[in-house]
Amino acid sequence: MANEFVELVRKSGLVEEDQLARCVAKLEKANGGELPKDNEAISNALIEEDLITQWQAEKLLAGKHKGFMLGKYKLLKMLGKGGMSSVYLAEHTLMKRKVAIKVLPKNRVADSTYLQRFRIEARAAAKLDDPNIVRAYDIDQHGDTHYLVMEYVDGRDLHVVVKEEGPLKYERAADYVAQVARGLDHAHEMGLVHRDIKPANCLLDQKGTVK
Repeated sequence: MANEFVELVRKSGLVEEDQLARCVAKLEKANGGELPKDNEAISNALIEEDLITQWQAEKLLAGKHKGFMLGKYKLLKMLGKGGMSSVYLAEHTLMKRKVAIKVLPKNRVADSTYLQRFRIEARAAAKLDDPNIVRAYDIDQHGDTHYLVMEYVDGRDLHVVVKEEGPLKYERAADYVAQVARGLDHAHEMGLVHRDIKPANCLLDQKGTVK
């Protein structure tokens, strides 16, 4: 079973062959010359070596080795899911830059009207260049999977901030509102209207910038 799990990791393409070999050798050395029989122990070792993520490990332990790669991006974990799309944290395989990828559900792609709206949204987002707006980097297609590549904001949305911290001091709240207003002002100058402004759609990064 252990060798089958390692082969599954190999098939996934998540780990370079030399890195996988080093990790396997290290595990065998620590386990009397053989791999641990517990696949979870192997996956934990791969996580500790920063070779796979917890989300990837869960998928591999469930017997899945496909669906981790999307074009030139490696999917690291799911950030959110709704009826209209799923959003993943991903990494460019060559540049190692982390991005957020919005993936359209395959059952909606057959609807040409829906796909057209998605492309219009992407083109509109590409026009915007403001520190208080999440940047759109690319729109692409891999097989029948359509996706939008966006700036990844490492932080929490304002709904979560208030839920976890309680009501904010007015100076801090006013600062966040002003930042959102500046972002909206830029969008309006470009002829765009957001239509769904709410705390859950405003992301606060580690430096205090609201997007």
